[in-house]
Amino acid sequence: MSDEKDRLGDTLHQSEMARENQWARQHDAEIIERLRLKYAKAIKCPQCGERLEARMAIGVGEMVCPKHHGAWADREALDQLGARLENAGAIHHDSLGEKVFVGLGEIVEDMRHRHPTEIDCPDCGARLGARAAIKPGEMGLAAMACPNRHGSWIDQDMLREIRKRLDAATGAHRGGETRK
Repeated sequence: MSDEKDRLGDTLHQSEMARENQWARQHDAEIIERLRLKYAKAIKCPQCGERLEARMAIGVGEMVCPKHHGAWADREALDQLGARLENAGAIHHDSLGEKVFVGLGEIVEDMRHRHPTEIDCPDCGARLGARAAIKPGEMGLAAMACPNRHGSWIDQDMLREIRKRLDAATGAHRGGETRK
């Protein structure tokens, strides 16, 4: 009898996981389709000139360089990412951004040097400017941001740092080691 309960419980758990996975795939597909429609006109990578592709990156929908130079994140994606980083900062208090405060001017200047060519916002055409994040969980991160708050270009180094912070929080939240 106990063995039957275990099998039934496993079957119910697997069924629930399958429904959640199906919902997540459908949700991701909707986000990607929304981005494709929004950016029907090609957006080019500021580093290599390749057309950006709509994908899920770091758990949010972004327009991503196929050569992994970075991603364009619109306002909605940035808000989602900010919330995830704030939660990650609360879970994993000893993240680099929470321990060390690097001067905002230094971060902005570094970002300007990384992107010597000018980048324009794909939504409004305004010139992007280097901006450093100042919210909890985001300290030490920077991007090239639209002055009209349409979104930001996040280069591969910042994407890597974001992934590292999110992974560290996930490992700390589960009580295990962080992934490398």
